[in-house]
Amino acid sequence: MPNLKLDSKLLKSVQRVLEPHGARMGQLGSSMVAIVEFTTTKRVDVVDDETEPVRYLQITGLEVATREQEDALRNAQQAMFQLRTAHGTLEEIYSTEDAERKLRLLPGTILAGGEG
Repeated sequence: MPNLKLDSKLLKSVQRVLEPHGARMGQLGSSMVAIVEFTTTKRVDVVDDETEPVRYLQITGLEVATREQEDALRNAQQAMFQLRTAHGTLEEIYSTEDAERKLRLLPGTILAGGEG
């Protein structure tokens, strides 16, 4: 598997999305929940046996949740984690059904501001 590195250069479109949240993010330890899209912008392939390939990822799409939407997105993140890690566990069937149910309900909970 290649080494993944985050390209720190922010696109202007991403900067515009982040600008209204500058004061909030200026506090050490603060966080915000967002939906992020990454695009591979550069690749460095293996030249010898001692070097691993590298892929550089850049944030090309970003939407920051309102405080009312944050819980709904956190629930989606937990459901996606549950789906990704449930395979081969004793609770696989229950876990995947529960996670899929949560993800089906997501659009309504985001529109309702996380209630639902």
